[in-house]
Amino acid sequence: MQLRLISRAGPVLLLLAPLLAITAGRFATHSELAAGNPRTAALLFLWLCADALALALIAKAPANKPGLRALLGAIAAGCIVATLAAAGPVRNALLDMHAVIAAMGLTLAAYLGWSMVLALRRWRATRSLEQTLGEILPARLVTFAMHESAMMRLALFSWGAAPDVPPGAKAFAYHRVVNPMIAAFLVLQLIEILVVHLLVSHWSERAALVLLALGIWGALFLVALMRAFRLKPILIDGAGVRVRSGTIIDLYVPFDAIEGIGGAISDAETKRGDVLNAAILSHPNIVLTLARPLEHTGFLGRKRMIKRVAFRLDQPAPFFEALEHRI
Repeated sequence: MQLRLISRAGPVLLLLAPLLAITAGRFATHSELAAGNPRTAALLFLWLCADALALALIAKAPANKPGLRALLGAIAAGCIVATLAAAGPVRNALLDMHAVIAAMGLTLAAYLGWSMVLALRRWRATRSLEQTLGEILPARLVTFAMHESAMMRLALFSWGAAPDVPPGAKAFAYHRVVNPMIAAFLVLQLIEILVVHLLVSHWSERAALVLLALGIWGALFLVALMRAFRLKPILIDGAGVRVRSGTIIDLYVPFDAIEGIGGAISDAETKRGDVLNAAILSHPNIVLTLARPLEHTGFLGRKRMIKRVAFRLDQPAPFFEALEHRI
């Protein structure tokens, strides 16, 4: 049990350790000692940022051997962070060291040039903006940004859009169960946004505006979630079942991979690593047992092998009838 907890906490620790080190270094640049020795403080902070990000990359890489381009990117990111995050006097001292600035510029140029060549090749091969940007920026960051961009488009520009049902496919809705609960959360969040803004504005207008922006983003995210649940139903086409839960889950299950279909599963079973639970804020009423494991890629690229797929439909009977004729 302890080994499992440590293995799960490992990625979080690898993310937090460099952030904590850089944050501590940033506070140190605001000290009197740093103000009295700005050039030394600038070099130490630059080394800290580059070293922390590079060591985190090495620790996460397979066999602790990251590629040369990835290591170059970590060092370039450290240069940018050190320049932006340092205290004013320390930053000015760093910018006055022309040889150091030239070395930082060459590092950044080498990484960007190398990455642009690979990005251009990727674009020509795939025409995928996400994969192209993933050659320049961290892939998980690009995936997160693309997902958030899609959610904002859903919230703001999808009104009046028809559900995504390809020709020849039959759609099965699940939004009538979950959307009323999300709507209740949305109303509570709107009230919270107003109350928090009024209270915090008495202390700091800037902090109130930041919290207001975050609150509006959260409210739009809930609106987008409701829209996605309606516009992306579960599908049965000529070859299999496409299990979707808005933009969160999308798994295609071929008919020949389905061994059985049922409607009962316990809460404990839905939390198993080999069970994909696509029922959001509700309990599944349909369970597909697979004849062979299928790989599912989750949010931010996490992969696992699935043996059962559980989800909830507003009307499960028509789905049972349609699927029984296919398997």
